[in-house]
Amino acid sequence: MVYVVYCFKCFKDYLHNRKQYITVNGTTSSTDNTDCGVPQGSVLGPLLFLIYIDDIQYCLCDSNLHLFADDTNMFVSGKTVHETVVKANACIEALQLWFLANRLSLNLVNTSYSVFGDHNVSDDFELKIGATVLKRVTSNKYLGIYHNR
Repeated sequence: MVYVVYCFKCFKDYLHNRKQYITVNGTTSSTDNTDCGVPQGSVLGPLLFLIYIDDIQYCLCDSNLHLFADDTNMFVSGKTVHETVVKANACIEALQLWFLANRLSLNLVNTSYSVFGDHNVSDDFELKIGATVLKRVTSNKYLGIYHNR
C-alpha cells in the first residue's frame, strides 16, 4: 500500500502545477497553467498518454478500434451500406462524447474515412462529426501500408 501511495504522489507531483506557452513566428505567448493532458516530449509522456486514452475502447459497442500511438482507426461493418452508415455515425457521436468528456479535440483536417469491400458504393451518404462532414478518401495509409480503392 505504501508503494501505491508513493507512486500516486510521484505522478501527482509530476502533473501538478504545470505551465505551458507557445511560440509562433518567433513570438512567445505568456505562460499559463494547464490542468489536463499529457506533457509532450517527456519520458513518461507515451505511458501517460496510453493510460489517459485506455478507456476509449469502451465507449463503442458496435465497431472495432485499432490504436497505435496517437493514431486511432475505427472499423465498422454492416450487411448494407445504410446499416453501416447508421452504425458509423452512431460510433462517431459516441467518440465525440468521449473526446469532450476527456477534454481532447479531434483534428478534423486529418480525419477521413474509406469504404472497403463493394467498390460500387455511391457517394449519396455522409459521415459527420458535429456539423463537419468527413471527407471520403480512396487511398489511405494504415501502419505504413497503403490501401487503394
